[in-house]
Amino acid sequence: MDVRVVWGKAGNGGRPHLLVCHVLDTAVVADALFDVVPGPHCQRELTAALEPLGDARAWVAVLCGLHDLGKCSPTFQGLRADLAESLLPAAPAADVRRLMGRQGIGKRLDTHHGVLTALHLQRILTRCGASPKVAKSLAWALGGHHGVIPESAAVQQARYATGENGGPWWAEACDALVATVAKLWGLDAPEHLPWDQVRLSPEAVVALAGLASTSDWIASSRAQADYSGAEVDLSGYLAEARRTESVKLAALQWLPWTPPRESGFADLFPQVQLPFPVQTAVERAVAGMRGSGIVVVAAPTGEGKTKAALQASTVMVGTLGLRGFYVAMPSRVTSNQVYDVTEQFLSETGEGGALRLLHATAKEYLKGRTAQEPLMPRDVGLDGPGDGDGEGSEWFAGKRGLLAPLGVGTVDQVLMAGLRSTHVFVRLLGLSGKAVVFDEVHGYDVHMSKLLDRVLWWLGRLRVPVVLLSATLPSRRQEQLVASWRAGALGVAGRADEPSGDVAVAYPRVVWADAEGAPPLQIAVKASTLNRDRLVRLERVSLDDHATWALNQAQRGQCVAVVHNLVRRAVAAYKELAQAISALPEENRPELVLLHAQLTAAERAAAETFVRSRFSPQGGRSGERPTSAIVIGTQLLEQGIDVDFDVMISALAPVDSLIQRMGRIQRHSRRGPLLLALTGVEELESKVVFPPRTTGVYDEAVLLRTWALLRGRAEVRCPEDVQALVDAVYGEQTAVTCPPEWRGQWDRAAARHDRRRRRDEAEAVWLRLPQPRQDLQVQELTRRPGSARRTRIQRGEPRGA
Repeated sequence: MDVRVVWGKAGNGGRPHLLVCHVLDTAVVADALFDVVPGPHCQRELTAALEPLGDARAWVAVLCGLHDLGKCSPTFQGLRADLAESLLPAAPAADVRRLMGRQGIGKRLDTHHGVLTALHLQRILTRCGASPKVAKSLAWALGGHHGVIPESAAVQQARYATGENGGPWWAEACDALVATVAKLWGLDAPEHLPWDQVRLSPEAVVALAGLASTSDWIASSRAQADYSGAEVDLSGYLAEARRTESVKLAALQWLPWTPPRESGFADLFPQVQLPFPVQTAVERAVAGMRGSGIVVVAAPTGEGKTKAALQASTVMVGTLGLRGFYVAMPSRVTSNQVYDVTEQFLSETGEGGALRLLHATAKEYLKGRTAQEPLMPRDVGLDGPGDGDGEGSEWFAGKRGLLAPLGVGTVDQVLMAGLRSTHVFVRLLGLSGKAVVFDEVHGYDVHMSKLLDRVLWWLGRLRVPVVLLSATLPSRRQEQLVASWRAGALGVAGRADEPSGDVAVAYPRVVWADAEGAPPLQIAVKASTLNRDRLVRLERVSLDDHATWALNQAQRGQCVAVVHNLVRRAVAAYKELAQAISALPEENRPELVLLHAQLTAAERAAAETFVRSRFSPQGGRSGERPTSAIVIGTQLLEQGIDVDFDVMISALAPVDSLIQRMGRIQRHSRRGPLLLALTGVEELESKVVFPPRTTGVYDEAVLLRTWALLRGRAEVRCPEDVQALVDAVYGEQTAVTCPPEWRGQWDRAAARHDRRRRRDEAEAVWLRLPQPRQDLQVQELTRRPGSARRTRIQRGEPRGA
């Protein structure tokens, strides 16, 4: 049978792109991407799965090409009945006419071609001897290339919809197409191969699904002028496809990053005269790694955790043969900051690659920078027309960033890989070849934490090494995170969040665990000289007086940070201070700036530039630090931004957030007593009062436990007190004593906390991926898909605003 009678892409013109040609295009791309996108473990799993067939890599390419086999059907060909009439023989052309007449001109036909791909591939592979599970897994994974894996009921329905699948002639045409492509690729006919020996792991299925979807997107980016037409020599076309598709791939700049040969900390950061103890401990932990693992760094702000993570990632990439790394930050502003640090790191090591910045306003940030290097190359030629069925390649715009070897961005980009959402296998594929760094992991809410646990489970299964950074990580939470990654790596089913009771107590500390099953290695670390013996004095200031307190401090020649939990409070404080400052003589007016996430893009860029230029280490050294200033902000001032203030006044927040905020007081040099004033909390006769809507941002039970610990304290010793304070607030209920007069409020808040936690956990469990167990059914990955944006639960004003 001549397979050149079926069109695959049509656009709006009369020149078709034959289905067999699109299959060859996609197979060529998949063959090239095999060395570029999947991580080494996924490569090994795919190779081992298909090795009984002979050339495993070639079969990966051919199977990816066959993702559109279902287009060989009346239901798809009827979308351009005029082309079908001109190409098909009389009998199948009549099938198309009958179907079109039944459904009406211009109506979308019922069965999606992905479902029919699953139907025909399962039939063909079963006939060739594949086990039912293997046939179904391969066919379903390839049939889901548009993002959602078909369900069994849909495939079963398509099997009996003979008007749409076409019956015997169309099944024979599908068989012929498979045989033709295999022959053009130099492979034996599939019916002569031992498909009964093929075994598939979850990693192999995910990698194949992601590779097919990615390859289809790239191959589909073809101008209509370059469509094959009806008369084409297939052997010659295959040779031409290898040339044209290589041009598209080169434009993507997806070549793996080659790390420096010398990857010690001093080699990578020669400008650092003496590494901090945490950096030395991380270097020691990863130096002897022989396989993938997870590193946890719990240390105060200012200990160089970001540079330590970059050094660890460099070692991991070189040792494990990975493609690059991704640094996941809690917010856009911290992503921007770490992007700049990472870009400089890549430039100074002489190994700069195409570093991507991934968050919703990344393009705006990059456009606003002074120098405009081509750091985010346009995907030239890759935004062309979509499939002939009317679906374009726009779906890929938000997902392809993780396929690039080097990236920095918000943590949501990675957490989406833990949701049952469309194209989740593409995200997992993109992560499979990277080392992944998570910063500020203590700051995730219950919903995000559950997703992170499941993402870590999958990263462990894919043998993706992970670095977790935190200044205030509860011991129990650390154990859960490490257990999740190891459960995936070891293939352990069941719950990974049940603590063993063997919790970490050292602080600062570096923890290393691998996939070999030995107990995690904990390294107790001393804080650096600057972070050692930090005695932070605590004051209490009423909310009505806090603006006056800040202005008084500024008039003494101090740079003051005012941190609120809600944007409306920050704005109100800014207006009050602006009015008070305007009444002062001009020479006595401190500089005043407001920073929060709800500013316009231009306002926020200006505020970020001011804060980072004046209060970063560079600002201090260059003399740009003002003699007096007041910076009013929200949680953006606590989450990773490298700034330094003389004193701070903060609304009461959970203890871990307060410790983070304390870390911004004289962060780069000691200039006097360390002072944190607490506001936004008042005690009445029988209850504690917080500003309105505060408990919509932070859990009231956590705020009460924090205040119960701090209300009688005059100081906090850092780092000595940090772990005990954090573990008390987030540990057992009995770890903090409730003042008798609060008992009613305390119990009610605790009950609400438990209800909310159970609800958030239930929603996360409903949305997240299944465990990567050996008996995983591929359709579970996208069953009842939720929005990929549902990575966090937000109530009231968003945390981190």
